[in-house]
Amino acid sequence: MAKMVGLSRNLKLQWLNKVVELVSEGLTEQEIKDQLNEYLSFEIESPTNIRKTREILMNIWVYENDYSGKIRCSALELIRSYPEYSTPIHWCMMLATYPVFTDMCKLIGKMAEFQDEITLAQLKQKLFDEWGERTTLFHSIDKLIATLKAMDVLTCEKPGKYTINTHRVSNPKVVTFMVYVMMLVDDSEYYTFTEIDSSTLLFPFNYKLEKETLFEDNRFIMNNFGGELSISLNC
Repeated sequence: MAKMVGLSRNLKLQWLNKVVELVSEGLTEQEIKDQLNEYLSFEIESPTNIRKTREILMNIWVYENDYSGKIRCSALELIRSYPEYSTPIHWCMMLATYPVFTDMCKLIGKMAEFQDEITLAQLKQKLFDEWGERTTLFHSIDKLIATLKAMDVLTCEKPGKYTINTHRVSNPKVVTFMVYVMMLVDDSEYYTFTEIDSSTLLFPFNYKLEKETLFEDNRFIMNNFGGELSISLNC
């Protein structure tokens, strides 16, 4: 079965923050829908686009899937305690919700290892190779790029060409959460310490992972193979 694209509208950081605010108030699902409809109507005219945008936001922070259900409570606690790190926390929730977002991040992260400039044409082709040339994906790519620009992780220097804005994450609790989500979503059996210290899925974030922090976190299992530290999830 073909993967669902789903993320068909561009998002703004303040919209994501608004959903967290409503969830934190303990509102019901319908109350959150009603308030988001009103909130988004100030910036979006079309009722159809309001509904689509609202449902995407609720998919990220209200509805749960197998991944997001495991991290939502921790994400809410972190974003309330450290609102200055809302961008990487929203990022992790999006990774846990939309596979197309995950695949795009992975592609951009890999491209950034070899080139300073991300070319839209190259990115589109690689996504089409991965997902197939679907109309829904064709329209979604521009929305995804617009979302990354709105989150201040991509800058458009020239039409169709982008550079990465790096965000520093120094809070160890946020860093370990990011690494946990990356490993959960990427779904590999184990990772070397080097792999989790510079993941392509977390390409816009400059973070330093301390080994001692991992040893103290029961979400991770540490092993030593051939003199190299490996990490897997305790689940």
